Amino acid sequence: MDAAGPVAEANAPVSRRSRGVRFMVLGAMLFAFGVLAILLPDAATAATGTGLGILVLLGGVVIIAQTLRDRTWHGFRWQLLFGAAEVVGGLLIIVKPMKGAAAIALVVTVVLAVQGITQLGLGLRIRPERGWFWPVAAGLVTLAVAVGLVLRFPYPSVETAGEMAGLAMALAGLAFLVMGASWLAPRGEAAR
Repeated sequence: MDAAGPVAEANAPVSRRSRGVRFMVLGAMLFAFGVLAILLPDAATAATGTGLGILVLLGGVVIIAQTLRDRTWHGFRWQLLFGAAEVVGGLLIIVKPMKGAAAIALVVTVVLAVQGITQLGLGLRIRPERGWFWPVAAGLVTLAVAVGLVLRFPYPSVETAGEMAGLAMALAGLAFLVMGASWLAPRGEAAR
């Protein structure tokens, strides 16, 4: 087997259909992780932090894995940054067991702000490609969630931070689902 084979295969252009399917799978997984994160705040503070960190980390790993399969896409770097932000954020939440709602809210707020910025960057980078609007919208909502947590600081509850992180992840999942569906739609439809 040629040593350049796997590298050449990873850098080969990906069909619209293949990209659409991958983005829909990614979106479904992120949406599911987001819903799970929304449900976790009922647990104890430590479990919430650890569980939330694991879900954010898994979401980032899924994003990076999907991104590395399509290196020729012009949104590659921004999507890779988005995935890296989720991985780093998840690790920060796991490694630093949080004591108290204020600490959870602060870490979640930083992670959400970075995610929002990278989602905005991704959407603007792939513009005017089909579906570009959805990462921009998800990024704006994610930034709004981060601002909402800042405005409530230092009084947010554990549930609020977990629910907000889950909401942002679920919205990112919906953005990827809609983007993937737009690539599967016939050329004349779903231009946004």
